Amino acid sequence: MLDKDSEHALYSDMTILCVDDETSILRSLQRVFNRKSYQVLVAESAADALAIMAQQNVNVIISDMRMPVMDGPELLAKVANLYPETYRIVLSGFADFESTVAAINLGKINRFVNKPWNNNDLVSVVEEGLARIKLKRENIRLKLIVEQQNIELKQWNDELENKVKLRTKQIRAALAINERNNKASEKMLFNFIAINPNLNGHFAKNVGNLAGRLAVKLNLEKQEINTIRLAGFLTEIGMLGIDPYICTTPFSQLTYEQKTEFLAQGNIAKQILSPAQHMNDVSDILWHQYKSLKDIKTSAKSAIACNILAVARDYWRYASGKILAFQVEPIKIQIELNKAKNTKYAEKVLAILAKHPELVDDNNLEQGITTQQLKPAMVLKYNLYTVNHLLILAEGHEFSQSSIDHLIAYEKNQQHILTIVVE
Repeated sequence: MLDKDSEHALYSDMTILCVDDETSILRSLQRVFNRKSYQVLVAESAADALAIMAQQNVNVIISDMRMPVMDGPELLAKVANLYPETYRIVLSGFADFESTVAAINLGKINRFVNKPWNNNDLVSVVEEGLARIKLKRENIRLKLIVEQQNIELKQWNDELENKVKLRTKQIRAALAINERNNKASEKMLFNFIAINPNLNGHFAKNVGNLAGRLAVKLNLEKQEINTIRLAGFLTEIGMLGIDPYICTTPFSQLTYEQKTEFLAQGNIAKQILSPAQHMNDVSDILWHQYKSLKDIKTSAKSAIACNILAVARDYWRYASGKILAFQVEPIKIQIELNKAKNTKYAEKVLAILAKHPELVDDNNLEQGITTQQLKPAMVLKYNLYTVNHLLILAEGHEFSQSSIDHLIAYEKNQQHILTIVVE
């Protein structure tokens, strides 16, 4: 666990605001954050919350979905316009899913947490927001450094050409860090799945890894490989809008109507991802993932991407008991998949899986290092997850001393030792 001095140094200069019209809920939230170093404020209405924010800087706001006069999404929309740097979290029950998706589509909330919440999960979500704000501050600091260096570059003469080249290289490295951090935000969508009690982050991780490896074996371009891998990580994001019973019941035990609802999850996935235009290719793959090979061939942007996801997804659905009421052995999974060869699954993808059974095994990954062995400028090779399969850092992250210190603090707080594979 972190000692008091270390915890105080982490977020002691930051403030969160909890908004709910029920006093009992506010008291519960205060108890959740009682021993944290950051300041916790409460408000019993949206109007009170806005009044507080007009007087005091708030880094993270947590609002209930349903409140009288002004509800949570409306409040957070106002906060987004007035205080765009404030990280916005909404608490919602499953019945509020459509309203939550609508708020996400408007770009007014950063995260949502299901009610009733898990205290540890809620703290993690809040501190992810606080960490994101600190990261933005660091990016601003880097940007100011870059701008200052640009001014210096203009002042140097031809005799300092070598120094100019060195500074230019440093500037490009700083910009590359920003670009990688921006790309990492896309993969944070994975945590919507991992944090949902009716889904399985470990399953999603297995699907994404297998899909990416199949794409590599098929010699696809690097960009398409990354897109397919990300689609694998998000394969169940459409199930966030499906009845929990359907999510947790083996497919073979569902009724016809329930199976129909399950197979239509691509429409929900497309709706969730629609605001992110840069993820259109991922959205297209997820929209087509349960369609026949014939439909995929005529309407999908990348038929091979959809074919790969279907095989990777259903391999792990069989392996984890999501299709039948028991976990199928690896050698029998291939038999089950071959039953639908050329109707649901592409023959050439099944052939790759049969030829390379090691693709499903994560034990062949390189040996990692500890956080104590990390050094600034090292680059993360594979996604880094918590024990609950939440994404901490995305592959491609270039470590700074600050991010290394945060990982060390995480290990002490969670009493969990991380293994990190770097380039």
